[in-house]
Amino acid sequence: MVTSRQLLSTIETVLLSSSPPSPSQRIELIHSIRASLPSLQNLLLFTPPKASDRAEVQSKEVRLADSPPISLDEQDVQIAIKLSDDLHLNEKECVRLLLSANQEWGLMGRQPLEILRLASGLWYTERRDLITALYTLLRAVVLDQGLEIDIVTDIQKFLEGLINSGLRQRLITLLKVVASEIMFELNREEPAGLGGPLCERYVLDSRGALVERQAVVYRERLVLGHCLVLSNLVVRTNLPVFTISTSEQLHSIDILGPKDVKDAFSALKDSAAELRENNDTVKYQITFSLLFSIVIAFMSDALSTMPDKASILSRDVSFGKEFHEIVMAVGNDPIVEGFVGVVRLSWAVHLMLIHNERASSAPSTYLGWLNSCLEFVFSKNTFQFLLEKILRTASYQNDDEDVVYMYNAYLHKLITCFLSNPLSGDKVKESKEKAMSMLNSYRTIGSHDFGQDSNSHSQLALESGPLPFISLLEFVSEVYQKEPELLSGNDVLWTFVNFAGEDHTNFQTLVAFLKMLSTLASSKEGASKVYELLQNKAFRSVGWSTLFDCLSIYDEKFKQSLQITGAMLPEFQEGDAKALVAYLNVFQKVMENGDPIVRRSWFPDIEPLFKLLSYENVPPYLKGALRNAIATFVRVSPDLKDTIWSYLERYDLPVVVGPHASQPMATQVYDMQFELNEIEARVERYPSTISFLNLLNTLIAEEKDVGDRGRRFVGIFKFIHDHVFGPFPERAYADPCEKWQLVVACLQHFHMILSMYDIQEEDMESVVNQSQFSTATQSLPLQAQLPILELIKAEIKELARMPVNKNASIVESIYFSTLDVSASMMFLELQEMSSSAVWLDFMSGKTIFRNIMGILQPGAQFVITERTNQIYGNLLEKAVQLSLEIIILVLEKDLLLADFWRPLYQPLDIILSQDHHQIVALLEYVRYDFLPQIQQSSIKIMSILRYAPILL
Repeated sequence: MVTSRQLLSTIETVLLSSSPPSPSQRIELIHSIRASLPSLQNLLLFTPPKASDRAEVQSKEVRLADSPPISLDEQDVQIAIKLSDDLHLNEKECVRLLLSANQEWGLMGRQPLEILRLASGLWYTERRDLITALYTLLRAVVLDQGLEIDIVTDIQKFLEGLINSGLRQRLITLLKVVASEIMFELNREEPAGLGGPLCERYVLDSRGALVERQAVVYRERLVLGHCLVLSNLVVRTNLPVFTISTSEQLHSIDILGPKDVKDAFSALKDSAAELRENNDTVKYQITFSLLFSIVIAFMSDALSTMPDKASILSRDVSFGKEFHEIVMAVGNDPIVEGFVGVVRLSWAVHLMLIHNERASSAPSTYLGWLNSCLEFVFSKNTFQFLLEKILRTASYQNDDEDVVYMYNAYLHKLITCFLSNPLSGDKVKESKEKAMSMLNSYRTIGSHDFGQDSNSHSQLALESGPLPFISLLEFVSEVYQKEPELLSGNDVLWTFVNFAGEDHTNFQTLVAFLKMLSTLASSKEGASKVYELLQNKAFRSVGWSTLFDCLSIYDEKFKQSLQITGAMLPEFQEGDAKALVAYLNVFQKVMENGDPIVRRSWFPDIEPLFKLLSYENVPPYLKGALRNAIATFVRVSPDLKDTIWSYLERYDLPVVVGPHASQPMATQVYDMQFELNEIEARVERYPSTISFLNLLNTLIAEEKDVGDRGRRFVGIFKFIHDHVFGPFPERAYADPCEKWQLVVACLQHFHMILSMYDIQEEDMESVVNQSQFSTATQSLPLQAQLPILELIKAEIKELARMPVNKNASIVESIYFSTLDVSASMMFLELQEMSSSAVWLDFMSGKTIFRNIMGILQPGAQFVITERTNQIYGNLLEKAVQLSLEIIILVLEKDLLLADFWRPLYQPLDIILSQDHHQIVALLEYVRYDFLPQIQQSSIKIMSILRYAPILL
């Protein structure tokens, strides 16, 4: 018999290897999956406890199949009985688990609780291996993985038999949840994983890590949900979205049938009800898998309908009536009702397609059902639920990439069918007219009333919430933003664009429409079409001229106001600000994705984009959109780089940094420092600063002449170091994503400094010479400083505040001195300061080293959790990657510089050795498997530190 571990190993060797499998490997694969057919047919169905077997175990002598009698002691018996009770598993099988755990781990000398957890973990590992093996087989058939066609055909034939034997029904049964009983299956006493209230809550996994049993079980259920989704696609060979074998035999397999649809719908409502008490990411993803299994079933069934061939679901006359009554029943739980609303939408599209293809033979009741569904969809604004509770959630965005692609692909089909149908088209037209008549045009905002930025979704002038037409536009935008390739040849969508672009009476609908245009411009073909639409004034009130005219009008109004003594700058209308941001987002997408040759001539004059940057009453989010648009031109044409620099120096806010920038200035200057600390910090939103840093990083990255060694960027570096990166942990953020966008922009700047500019011998000698002067010596002029030296000096300056090892030698103690304080003076200061005072001073400092270690020290598991559960997870991941790379660059440079700067400066490995937790934090990222670059950086740090004398 093939074990689940052997099955998974064989499947991964053949299907996931970078090299083609050998004939013997292919034979082994087919043999393994055929031998495992009973286990897959009865997926996660185990022999329950049995009184006679329990009595045999309690007799302390057990005979397993194909093995001699096994003697047990009292501890073995107690653990086996406990396993049986916790897992609802046969007692003899529990004895087998103990034997396997002993072979795997060695149980001699371990505590009973540890043995129990190890055996339970082994059982869950076996289950997980079997489920993963099934999932990998389904992926091999549904997705184009570049496998040999013969292998795919063999697996496909195997899956045909497996699905025909009731695989889908088994998957749906396993996914059903009764929240009150916390069980895995209905109509059984078997907890099948979660266990009862008295079971052990934790297990030890294959790595020996302690994990919560419930988390393991829900992760299993997620993979089962993905298997259910994929099983719906294996049989649909006529769908162009995915690469599936064209075996004609697959047409004989039934798709999700009427009973399966009703069971899946019941499981969906149970799963959604669980979200009331626990909005765990994995639970949401399980619910999504059930939802999209139904959506895919409806869409696939309807799209296969022909005039002479009824769909599978419509063949059952009673199913339509029964399901319509079920799906139209209104519940009290808003979360459950939201998911049911999405099913109503897909059911309505299913009815549309059936009615269109077989209008003569379709039941007359279909039209009434369709109208009632559409009424519910628009009255409940199902599109907004799709946006807020599905598409924009971390659970959806951090789900398996291939599964999410399939979800989006079928949403694309749903959108296309929905927008092309005359009946739904009438409802869309009605909702547009309602939006145009109900929404106000504009309101003004004060010069510092910038709390709402361009990323705030659906902040409308109505207390009742977003209107369906605006939600529909944003829903379309969200789907195609994730999968722009689905836009190719989509004539239905472009027809909808022409309809949606006319007759806007308010900025809310205009902003939503422009956001949809920016999404449509995410491909080369789409960018060209969007540019032409706005260039040729396809819409009466929407065009590029509107964008540039509005920028020029406000610039003139502000100039005229400045010429009048004591006059206040005119207020900026909220509608204008948000419309301009939406226009600029379209502008940015068009320039990013347009044809590289043609786009250079699209906007010959970009000066208007700069003119509003210096005005105090321009909202920061508008400045952010302006700079983001400007940044695209750096990549479009390197020749524009110098022009952009000159415009920035002329129009943008200055960076005022002097040798004593931390001291208050006699007269306040409205510069980037003021805007960051006084304008953006008040509302806890930082779009202007983020765009400022990103634009500068883009320009600096294109610099080819490094002869001045970065002296012209010292002021920028000091601003970033002192005012952005230094205090970032203490700032408040209304949007956590902005926090990590700021951090990533700062780290990218530091990374560029270390990568682009090398330190020469005279620089190192000058630093040593500078250190001989006392603290009263004036620092170098700003223009004479090198950013890379300032970066290293900032690191050392912070390290001087760190507690010194009491057992360290004098030489090891004084290396913490700063470059502008002599070693002897620093040593005397450290002697006089108490450890607590030094620690307080350290915590109040502004340094790159401290903040980088603050990013890294929470550890790999924390980053994994955030990456999975939070929208900003990918930004945090990027920050970790950059932090590790910066540490590598410092390690590489300080090894070369140490001989010049001792005893003032020591290699970073000595600095890290002052607190071994820092070293552990750096090295544990070797187990971060979401991004290979992070693992590689951790390994590289390990290879450098392993030769450090102080660590040996």
